[in-house]
Amino acid sequence: MNGFKHLLLLGALLLGGCVSYSTGDLAPVGTWPPKASVEAVKPNAYLRNTSLFKANNNPATAAAGAQAQMWEKTLTETYQESGRFTQVTTQKGTADLYAESTLTNHEQFVVASAFITGFTFFIVPSTAKNTFTLETVFKDKDGKEIGRVSKSESVRTWMQLVLIVGLPFQADTRDVVRELARSTLDEAVQRKLL
Repeated sequence: MNGFKHLLLLGALLLGGCVSYSTGDLAPVGTWPPKASVEAVKPNAYLRNTSLFKANNNPATAAAGAQAQMWEKTLTETYQESGRFTQVTTQKGTADLYAESTLTNHEQFVVASAFITGFTFFIVPSTAKNTFTLETVFKDKDGKEIGRVSKSESVRTWMQLVLIVGLPFQADTRDVVRELARSTLDEAVQRKLL
């Protein structure tokens, strides 16, 4: 009988799952890569990214590790794919355009609900909301600010035992960061910041 209880507990732990999906707050980008009304000489760009994590009302802290590196790589790739620059680098040096981005992942959840979900092995569901905000300051080659663009998108996550079937359909945060960067570049082109 004791072995059956252990097997049941292990099964509940292995079947626990969650589903994340974008809430669609960010307006879709019309055309990609963005086209300017007048084609200008393409600048080379230096991209500096800072990733922050904030949980509920706690102060934001620097995000580090694989996730922060993945987000920086996604931002850099999106800038390169835009076709707006001759070169995009994250190595400090001389550039025609400086883009200083701050990506903040603000996670909001009810601690008691998360505890109950974990304590009941995901039988009682709970939810969390991650709001990703990308604020980018564009500067000219002399370091003078020429404009700011801020974009946000949210991802809702539901955690419950029966949601194991949703694991293959999880929202990838790289996709959220990519859409934020595309929307930022699109607005920067429309406002003639690039």
